Amino acid sequence: MIIRIIAMNKSVEKQSVSLLKRLLEILSITIGITLFGLLIQGSNTWCNYVELFDITEINIIGNTILSNQEILRLANVHTDTSLRSINIPAVQKRLESNPYVKAAAVSRELPNRLNVLISERIPICYINHNSLLLLDKDGIILPIPEQAIGTNLPVISGFENDSVDYYPGFYVPNQNILNIVETISQALITMPDLFSQISEIHYWKDDSCILYTVKDGTPIFFGKKKLSEQLDILAHFQNRLQGKRNLSDYQYLDLRWEKQIVAKERRS
Repeated sequence: MIIRIIAMNKSVEKQSVSLLKRLLEILSITIGITLFGLLIQGSNTWCNYVELFDITEINIIGNTILSNQEILRLANVHTDTSLRSINIPAVQKRLESNPYVKAAAVSRELPNRLNVLISERIPICYINHNSLLLLDKDGIILPIPEQAIGTNLPVISGFENDSVDYYPGFYVPNQNILNIVETISQALITMPDLFSQISEIHYWKDDSCILYTVKDGTPIFFGKKKLSEQLDILAHFQNRLQGKRNLSDYQYLDLRWEKQIVAKERRS
C-alpha cells in the first residue's frame, strides 16, 4: 500500500513539472510578443519624434495638361507630413475627381518620397455648346484647362441650341456628337495630315456636315453619307494633289455628288 502511494506521488510530480514547463514556455512567448510590440511602438514613436518619415519630395509623373501645382492642390498632400500617415486610396480618389485625370496611382517610397503617377484624358476637339468645352476620344467632356494645350484642335459646331446640359467629366449626351468624335479619333491615326488642316466641323440637322480648313476657311461640303467614308474620299483627293496644292487653295470643295468632287479654284 505504501509503495503505491509513492508511485502515485511520483506520477503527480511528473505532471506538475510538465505543466510548469508549458506555463514557462507560454510565459516566455507572451513576454517575447509584448517586448516585440513595445519595440515596434517605441521605434514608431522615435521615428515620429525625429521626423524620419516626413515627406520631403513629391514626385509627379505623367501629367502634360494639368500642372504640378494643380496636381498638388488636388492631392492635398504637403511636405513635412508623415509619409506613413498618408491615406493612399483617399489621395487617388481626390486626384481622379478631376475630369482630366483618367487614373491615378500613388505610392510611398521610404523614407520620405511620395510618387504620383497620372494618366490624363487627352482632348482631341472642341465642342461649341453655349460655352467652349473639350472632348477626349471617348466623348468625355473636359473643361478648358488653365494652361494652353499647345496644339490646334478642330471645333464641332451646330449644337449650340442643344437643350441638354453638358457636364465636365461625363459623356457628351448626344449620339451625333459621339459619332463625329469617333471619326475624328480614327482620322488622327489614319490621316493625320488631313486632320491637321481641319479647323471646324459644322453639323446640319439633316445629317450633313460642312468642314472648314485652318487656312482661309475653305468650306468642304459633305453629304449624308457616313462621315468616315467622306473623309477617306477627301484624303484620297488630297493625296492626288501630291503637295502641289492645299485644300485651302480652293474656294470650296463639294463631296455631295456621287463618285465625284466638285472643286472651285480661288481666283488669283
